[in-house]
Amino acid sequence: KQWLSVKQNRTLALFLGCDIIQHLKEHSEQAWPAFMPAVFECLMDKDGDVRIPAAYAISLAAPLQKFGEAAPEAFKRLAQILTGPAPKKRDNEAKVAMDNCTSALFELARHQLPLCPPEVPAWQIVVSKLPIEDDEDEAKKVHDAVADLLLEQHAGLLGPDQAHLGKVLAALAEVYKNEGLCKEETAAKILRIFQMLPKDNLVKLAGGFSEKQQKKIERMLS
Repeated sequence: KQWLSVKQNRTLALFLGCDIIQHLKEHSEQAWPAFMPAVFECLMDKDGDVRIPAAYAISLAAPLQKFGEAAPEAFKRLAQILTGPAPKKRDNEAKVAMDNCTSALFELARHQLPLCPPEVPAWQIVVSKLPIEDDEDEAKKVHDAVADLLLEQHAGLLGPDQAHLGKVLAALAEVYKNEGLCKEETAAKILRIFQMLPKDNLVKLAGGFSEKQQKKIERMLS
């Protein structure tokens, strides 16, 4: 608590909280009152380097059942950030923070969706932010999970009447075989996804792909 009250130590203290959640999982819950209020406060901080570990902490806590108590507020705050102004091109910390917020909302949508306030279209917001490009670790993790969910025909990711399918496929084509954003095993899943798709579906969705994405898809299917 003392660390969190001193601005210079706040980032370090938040990353320490992330380590506690990551390694202790459910056993970390007794420590949450000491740092979780600061996580929510720092999520809205003006400094990107403070927002990064705050969003990362939510991403790590989202799969835990106990986090359900805080999930509605987390959905609201992350949606507010992700639908707000885009970071400036040269503000790398702000761009990485935005990626971590996308990853956190993705984890919340996967694990706590029944607790999402009705006014927050969580999956729609997540899909609109794909692919993740500035935080390579989060990018690899999220893109791999997106490929898994697509292979499972996950209803939330696909959206009503598969409205999100074109955007998700475009994002996966974009990162395919980009080593910084996509693991080898993820690339194999993406290849499988495109090979499994009926040609008619791809033709219908082709208008939403960039020229670069179309060329990558053609190479996958040749």
